Amino acid sequence: MRPWHILHRSILSELLRVFVLALLALTGILVMAGIVAEAARQGLGPEQIVKLVPLLIPGTLPFTIPATMLFAVSVTFGRMSADNELTAIKAAGVPITYALWPALFLGAAISGIVWWLNQEFIPRNHHLLRTTALKDIEELLYSRLRRDLCFNEPRVNYAIWVRDVQGRRLLTATFKKRDANGRDEIIAQAEIAELTVDLEGETVWVEMWQGDMSKDGGATYFSFDKEKVPLPLPPLGAARKVRARELTNQQLLARREELLEKIAALEAGIVSPSASASSHKAPIEDSKSRKEMQLIKPTEQGPKLTPDVELKFLYKELYELDTEYATRPALALGCLFFVLIGCPVAIWFHKRDFLSAFVTCFLPIVIVYYPLMMFGINLGKEGRVNPMYMMWTGNVVLGLVGLILLWRLTRR
Repeated sequence: MRPWHILHRSILSELLRVFVLALLALTGILVMAGIVAEAARQGLGPEQIVKLVPLLIPGTLPFTIPATMLFAVSVTFGRMSADNELTAIKAAGVPITYALWPALFLGAAISGIVWWLNQEFIPRNHHLLRTTALKDIEELLYSRLRRDLCFNEPRVNYAIWVRDVQGRRLLTATFKKRDANGRDEIIAQAEIAELTVDLEGETVWVEMWQGDMSKDGGATYFSFDKEKVPLPLPPLGAARKVRARELTNQQLLARREELLEKIAALEAGIVSPSASASSHKAPIEDSKSRKEMQLIKPTEQGPKLTPDVELKFLYKELYELDTEYATRPALALGCLFFVLIGCPVAIWFHKRDFLSAFVTCFLPIVIVYYPLMMFGINLGKEGRVNPMYMMWTGNVVLGLVGLILLWRLTRR
């Protein structure tokens, strides 16, 4: 085996070891200290959190992998420079760039893996994550009531207060709605109540026993032995449009073609505005029967859109699809460009203080690379720039600086 093959294998193994350990640590901190803590604050139970964590991790990889790759090259080449291993390599007549090939190879390989994951695996996980959360909305409501003895969200014009929760039963339950001035008005009280979520109907069915109910601002008041009434589903479980980040690359392109056809038809005046632009379903009609009385009406279906307004919404969705499609490879290739920056800086620091080398590399990235990336995403979604070019601005800047640093390193 040739000497530089042994060198490459040794450097690659050290890079992989540091990379894997750093990725596990960073992902664990991010998930446990950030996401899980927030989920617990939102009232999710342990079973729900355990179910969601495996779906949360893939979505963090495009952001955690570049940072851990930069950390790995900072640690490895900072140590090699401090131990004069790179000096020994140069003294043996081997160009110092030979020592950098494993890092560049690993950066390119990991970039390819992230790009591949971003095509289908990560978008499907995003979609599965959101649908799983929606399926558990009934458990979420019960968890919130067990924890706080109330469900009182500013985005919802009703609130539920209970004395206790035993299994699926709400004891001494009070249902309130907010009037136009934001004041609470008691509309129903029951000794026992149960909740059942109907996702397709966007309704929370409330079955109550032994209670009192009022309507029409308190003008009508009566007692009941058993009643079943509907409430509108809270926003976190309402019908929603699938986001661009939940679509695979093939689905993005297919949806883009569909939007272009609609836009061309509208601009040509061939079709009238689509009545399906509103995502709300028709409201449940009021019934004269007390048992079918609706406590609070869901949002009414909005008016039909004019061609100009519908075109605006179609273009907005088109810009979001184009931006998402351009962001995925740009983020994935960031690993390689982080390596181009990290290797020469770590070698120039010439000491074991890899943390200083890492911060020296990462601060310019935080100040320049990510702002350029966010700037491109925002402008791309507004349709003010072409995201296919704008999303690569940060990578181009890192690449040029990295090549200059590598050129200066070879001249030493």
